[in-house]
Amino acid sequence: MAVTKPRNKVLIFRLTQDEYQALQTASSGARSLSDFARTKLLRSLGEPALDQQLLELKSTVLRIAELLEKES
Repeated sequence: MAVTKPRNKVLIFRLTQDEYQALQTASSGARSLSDFARTKLLRSLGEPALDQQLLELKSTVLRIAELLEKES
């Protein structure tokens, strides 16, 4: 059995009914809604922000376009 650190901190935020239902739907199959939310939130900390991802994607598309122009 895995040894885990005790979870003794609480984070509270409010959701609309629609947001809550969407979260429940997305979490189907998870052990609990809290476990699902915790996992998603903590995983997102290691990912670049969406605006950063979009900037990187735009930069990549521009580089590809430049390479294609040079070849033609």
